[in-house]
Amino acid sequence: MVKDSPHRLASIDIGSNAIRLLIGQKSRSGRVRILEDQRASVRLGKDAFSRGYIRPLTVQELERAIKHFRLVCDQLGVHRIRAVGTSALRDSKNSQKIIANLRTKTGITVQVIDGHREASLLHKAINHAIDLKHKSALLLDMGGGSLEVVLSRKGNIVTKHTLPLGTVRLLSKVHVKPKYEDIAHWVRTPLYRLRLDLLGHHQKPVDILVGTGGNLRAIGKLCFRLGLSRSRNRFQRAHLETLVLKLFQMSLQQRMKRFQLKKDRADVILPASVVTLEMMRIFEIHEITVPNVGLKNGVFWDSMERVRFSKK
Repeated sequence: MVKDSPHRLASIDIGSNAIRLLIGQKSRSGRVRILEDQRASVRLGKDAFSRGYIRPLTVQELERAIKHFRLVCDQLGVHRIRAVGTSALRDSKNSQKIIANLRTKTGITVQVIDGHREASLLHKAINHAIDLKHKSALLLDMGGGSLEVVLSRKGNIVTKHTLPLGTVRLLSKVHVKPKYEDIAHWVRTPLYRLRLDLLGHHQKPVDILVGTGGNLRAIGKLCFRLGLSRSRNRFQRAHLETLVLKLFQMSLQQRMKRFQLKKDRADVILPASVVTLEMMRIFEIHEITVPNVGLKNGVFWDSMERVRFSKK
């Protein structure tokens, strides 16, 4: 067997609320060193879910972000770049034209993946962060366009679902200043159906709930900063219930100032908190673990495995 070469690989996640870059290098000893981890605030979902296409102004923002990421990759001597697009690009009528232009202008080919592939990559990312081999786990990723849910037993995927319950998508359905019930109205029925699909009538319990995505990480940090939880990466349902009351009592500006949130986080954190809380209630789960990984990590590990197998 040929040992892993210290190739530098980059993964780009073109999401509905932001675009993320991860650059890492795996040594021959097996360790991975993260060289760069960046985020660009480009909200493709705002156009895709309300208009059905991405406006030229937003396309320009996307192109600037990808060009910048390309420059960072070139400066760090990246050997291979892999970019994936999710819900916003899946839903946009002009996504093929956008992808073709990105390839021409940056040399980066973007692969639009479906929700099931997205869920598989997230499972891979979480498996590298948490030992799931002896656990029954429910994994959820809170995106801007969709909610990906995976039921995993003993480290293997049992089933995976994708629901149109992304944060940006939900915001497009409610008022500028939504109340909790305005959002919960769109969430409860799909989640009750999901519980039945995943667990059946016997309602087999899961050992652990794991959540990924920027919004869940932000919720974890807020619970910790407010003294509700003892860790940034774990919080209980009761902690989230307290936080939700505070969030919905504030205006957008107040959330930005009080919690030091950027505008593109201060608005979507409302639907994110509703979906998470309703899911914990419906599935009767009292605690959630939030590792610092996401789709970009799953894409990175998948690329690393491809490099390894290609050298055997």
